[in-house]
Amino acid sequence: MTGTTDETGTQRRKPAWPLAILIVSVGSTSLLLGSLAQESISTWLYAQAFDRFTTAHTSAEQSSADYLGLIDRAERASSHSDSLAAVADPAYVDATAIAAMTDAADALADAIEQAPSAALDPEPHYAAPAELGTPAWERYAAVWRLIESRDLRIREADELETARDEMAAARRSTLATHDALFEALAASAEQALANHPSATHRSRIALRHAIDQEGSGWTHADGSASAFSATVLAIDEVRASHAGEEARRLEPEYPVRAEIEAFARSISAGVSLDFTWAYEVNGLPSDGWYSGTAEFWPTDGGWGSINLTHSISDNWYADPNAKAVVVHEVGHTQVVRPACEPLFSGPEFSGDHEMWATAWAIGMGYDIPGSGIEAYGRPSDAQIAVASQCR
Repeated sequence: MTGTTDETGTQRRKPAWPLAILIVSVGSTSLLLGSLAQESISTWLYAQAFDRFTTAHTSAEQSSADYLGLIDRAERASSHSDSLAAVADPAYVDATAIAAMTDAADALADAIEQAPSAALDPEPHYAAPAELGTPAWERYAAVWRLIESRDLRIREADELETARDEMAAARRSTLATHDALFEALAASAEQALANHPSATHRSRIALRHAIDQEGSGWTHADGSASAFSATVLAIDEVRASHAGEEARRLEPEYPVRAEIEAFARSISAGVSLDFTWAYEVNGLPSDGWYSGTAEFWPTDGGWGSINLTHSISDNWYADPNAKAVVVHEVGHTQVVRPACEPLFSGPEFSGDHEMWATAWAIGMGYDIPGSGIEAYGRPSDAQIAVASQCR
């Protein structure tokens, strides 16, 4: 014990309170430092757990959204199967292709019906680390809840991804049967083209567009039920066109008309031509008139359709004007050719169809009324010279 001696020599004790204050002060600092450490540690642990939960939660939400989107696409595929089944005809496609589609559609419908919910289990709200206002011990408790919630989200995401993969497989199988159905239909269409060579060029082009599901005039969605029905109609049209042409070849007038058609094709420079014959064309009857019309398209390699009156075949050998009308109509079709279109649309003609066809016929050696002179007047020598470059 320390002390001092007063003036009388009596020893006295120093006051103890300053030391006590120091000890108390040191103890308070330790408690304060410990409290700060717990605050820091709990906050750090909470932040780590919060980040991991957030990542798992975001992933689970994405898995849920992906799964919902897939279910929607699967339902559309199922509905598409129903639409195709309503129009699929074993007369045009192999029955096994239809059966395969039906089986796959049934399996997909079952998968959709039995699909687990895509909803995630509700979770309590967790404050962001920067927003924490709870004591350390509550943060420790929240860390364990966050870990449990993270594990739940991971399990949910795994389950949804498994369900998604199974649904995707069923949908792919169904879509594959749709493709197979159209492949079978295309095979039937190709066979129709091969088996009906006398069909018109027009009907053959329409069926080719249906097979390719694209081209001029094709407006149906790829692989749709309407595309299937349109292809069936195109097959029927090729068959009917072939039958009609074969019947026409049995008519007594056919030999002369076949010669006329062959002549027209021989001067068409490769432009494919269809022909129809009628008593009256463009309002003019065969009694007293030679008349013809032409339609033409630059698509599909360039082709045309020519309609002629019976009088032309009746007087083919007797009157050169009958042949001149045919040449005039072939002249119309020449504007689909890349070598001739600039001449037709250039300054000499400016797109005047009748003057072009007349000049073209004159340039081919038919400088007679039937070339178009009687109906439209004689073109200028300059126009005849330009049209003559189209050969």
